[in-house]
Amino acid sequence: MGAEDQDAEDPGEGRLTSVEVKLAGGRTTSGVVQVGDTVRRPISPNADFVHGLLRHLESRGFRGAPRYLGMDAQGREILTFLPGEVPQELGEFSDAQCVAAARLLRSLHDATTDCTLRGSNEVVCHGDASPCNCVFVDGIPQGFIDFDSAHAGTREDDVGYAAWLWLDIGNRDLDPKVQGHRLCDFVSAYDPAARLDAPQLILSAQQRLSLRLDGPPGNREWAQACLNWTQENWSQIKTAFDSRSGGSEFAR
Repeated sequence: MGAEDQDAEDPGEGRLTSVEVKLAGGRTTSGVVQVGDTVRRPISPNADFVHGLLRHLESRGFRGAPRYLGMDAQGREILTFLPGEVPQELGEFSDAQCVAAARLLRSLHDATTDCTLRGSNEVVCHGDASPCNCVFVDGIPQGFIDFDSAHAGTREDDVGYAAWLWLDIGNRDLDPKVQGHRLCDFVSAYDPAARLDAPQLILSAQQRLSLRLDGPPGNREWAQACLNWTQENWSQIKTAFDSRSGGSEFAR
């Protein structure tokens, strides 16, 4: 990691910090730096919504997200720094890690059910709850970062997208039957009582991203490749998912 000196004053604190450390991770956001125990980020077009959401999560005592502290002299948003590790890329995550991620996402959604930002929708979605936007502590997911894609929506939209990325569904090196079983375990960890058609949620998430024009280079092509794999292996994934439904070890 590179670092550069830059004095910055925290709003309301009056303390000076002197070193900016460029942070790795944040695959869709450049210019993110750590200054002391804070993070400075360029504001996004969705900044007002995100700041309101982070204030709400703080008021609800949700600890799995950074706190919004204000703006610095350079017009960057100031957030609290969540210590831990953030994966650089998608990969093969353990059952325990995926279960923890699903439960963290459920806690996030539950904390937004009384948020005015959701409007008439069910919850406020993170919008990109992937491993690359998650802070791990001792190998376990503990918090989400990069809420730039947050929006009012349904639990299912976030769950389908998150399950796709945490399980890396579309990776041709992985067994579709095993993926169907793990998908069942993921949604059972999110809500043991839910009867979500998770395979269809995965397809929908892949289709949405394959059609987006505003994502990073290569995203649409990657999403389309994942969609192709899912469609090719649909029968095996769906059969494995259905056979495990109601009997997941993580639902007990």
